Amino acid sequence: MTLNGGCFYGVLRSWIGCSVYVYREYHRRISKKAGLPGVIALFLGVVLSFTVGAIVAFALGFRDPKDVTTIGAGAVTFIVGPVTATAIGASSVASTLSVAAGVVKSVLTMILTPLIAPYIELNNPTSAMVYGGFMGTTSGVSGGLAATDPKLVPYGALTATFYPGLGTLLCPSILYLIVLAILG
Repeated sequence: MTLNGGCFYGVLRSWIGCSVYVYREYHRRISKKAGLPGVIALFLGVVLSFTVGAIVAFALGFRDPKDVTTIGAGAVTFIVGPVTATAIGASSVASTLSVAAGVVKSVLTMILTPLIAPYIELNNPTSAMVYGGFMGTTSGVSGGLAATDPKLVPYGALTATFYPGLGTLLCPSILYLIVLAILG
């Protein structure tokens, strides 16, 4: 029997197709479990991270709404900060600090995830998806979940992947308008 025979490739193609279908179907069902809790975690995570970052920026003496918004956006992720700075015309200092805030969040998430996992029951795919949506930093969530349970990494990264996009939509628009209304 030669490897270029039709029978071998037909069986191989059928096996691969079946495996891909089962894999996709399994992950589709798991993803649906996160559903509404995952979406809520995404929105809460973005708003909470932004709020903490904006409060820290204000406490450090920033009073310009553009700078406060940019640093708050950086606390969402280190990608959202510079995007927001460019969109609203913030200073380069605020843009730089926003990247630093995002990197600190990523590193803290990597370090603290294995420590808090037993207390928040971070031990199944659904909780990993909610955690990924809430924390949002894909690199931090992936690193932290890898140290906690490597099987949970794809689930946490699944929702964390949507976090920068949501932050990029909310920070330079709605959240900026809220900061502008508060700080004038």
